[in-house]
Amino acid sequence: MGTLDRARSLPGGARLIGLFERFVPRGAVVLSVLTFASYAMGLVRDRVLTRSFGAGAELDAFNAAFVIPELVLGVIVASGLAAPFIPIYTGLKRDDAGAAHGFGQTILTGAVLAMAVAGAILFVIAPWTVEIVAPGFGPEQRDLYTALFRVMSVTPVIFAASIALGEVLVAERRFVFYGLAPLLYNLGIVLGTLVLTGSIGIFGPAVGAVLGALLHLGIRVIGTFRTTFRIRPRLTIHTRAVGEFIRLMIPKTLSSPVEPLTFLFFTRVASGLVAGSITTVNLARNFQSVPVSLIGVAFSIAAFPGLAAAYAAGDRPGYTRLVRSNSATIGVLTTLAAVGLAVVGPLAVGLFFGGGRFDADDVARTSLALSVFALSVPFESLGHLLSRAIYATRHTVLQVVATLVGFGVTILSTIMLVEPLGATAIPLGFSLGAIVRCVLLAVVLVRRIRSMPTTPSHLVDSPEASPA
Repeated sequence: MGTLDRARSLPGGARLIGLFERFVPRGAVVLSVLTFASYAMGLVRDRVLTRSFGAGAELDAFNAAFVIPELVLGVIVASGLAAPFIPIYTGLKRDDAGAAHGFGQTILTGAVLAMAVAGAILFVIAPWTVEIVAPGFGPEQRDLYTALFRVMSVTPVIFAASIALGEVLVAERRFVFYGLAPLLYNLGIVLGTLVLTGSIGIFGPAVGAVLGALLHLGIRVIGTFRTTFRIRPRLTIHTRAVGEFIRLMIPKTLSSPVEPLTFLFFTRVASGLVAGSITTVNLARNFQSVPVSLIGVAFSIAAFPGLAAAYAAGDRPGYTRLVRSNSATIGVLTTLAAVGLAVVGPLAVGLFFGGGRFDADDVARTSLALSVFALSVPFESLGHLLSRAIYATRHTVLQVVATLVGFGVTILSTIMLVEPLGATAIPLGFSLGAIVRCVLLAVVLVRRIRSMPTTPSHLVDSPEASPA
């Protein structure tokens, strides 16, 4: 007898399990636990980095070197895949598993080839990117940034393959192998820092980032062995599925640079403020993103296949029920988490990062940034669910509009507030943009739900029927 079956056999157990399954999508707990483990490793990573280098010029150059490679990866691969892949793959597999696998292999091959070309270009143009990312850097810091940037230009190619395989694993509901990947990436950076810093300095964590990317990919390759999908090079682009993928991908790609552009803008602003501002903002954002990832992202990813299946079957009541239950769960949990961050954040920053070359002023600046970032936690978390709910309806245009408007609010408010507030303007601008985006996404989703056809729920395959 399984754990859930034993729980159902207890007095009131069936009711509790039913309530749990209604408000927590299958796989969400697995993803949350693995995400927590990943963030624990991320804290170890940040602690090792800050104790090794402090909040100074070397670590600023290291953090800045990630910005454009991550931006290019987001534009070419990450967000373009996020919107259309799972709804199309899920729809194909209902009727023809072979067609679904061929579609997945084509997208995987195309993503790797596109990112390989982009990575080569990034390597060449590295010296010219410093004016975009960190114009406040001095000559020595610029040279260091350029060298680190060229190391980082390797990782997006590896991540392109891993991201594509990750979408397959989510569609197949193999959440363990999907969720382990970020943990292993952080582990790679920790190992590189601990083992190589003594001999090659700040290039130790850079080499560790490449190792981490390989581990990120490797665990997802292993995960595909538990599915019927097989990794094969294929470029069968003249199919209806690939055509629909491109149609849905193009609008999403237009908004895909928004998050990396936001933090590129923040890096540019922070580079002109007191030394170490880039690092303190990045550390505060890392803390803020913990509840967003543990709850908002994990629950949204777990709910996505069910939302896509319900929409494909025309089950408007079932689709609406999934949106409402997950919105309620995410909203309540992330609001509590935001309050917790504001209250215990300063203690946590001091505990994890204080000491060594990370002094009391660094702790105070990071704690203030974290307290302001906490305002955005519920809104950013709900935004992940609302976006995926809209993607499940095979629509991207209005979601893109909402994202661009939120981005505009972030930029304008940060510019207006940076003079009186200094670095605090960065998390405050981010929070205002997240609030506006969340409200607009909710409006878009209501319109999409109203336009859905109605089919009795009993005609739909249960979105919880597939194994985790």
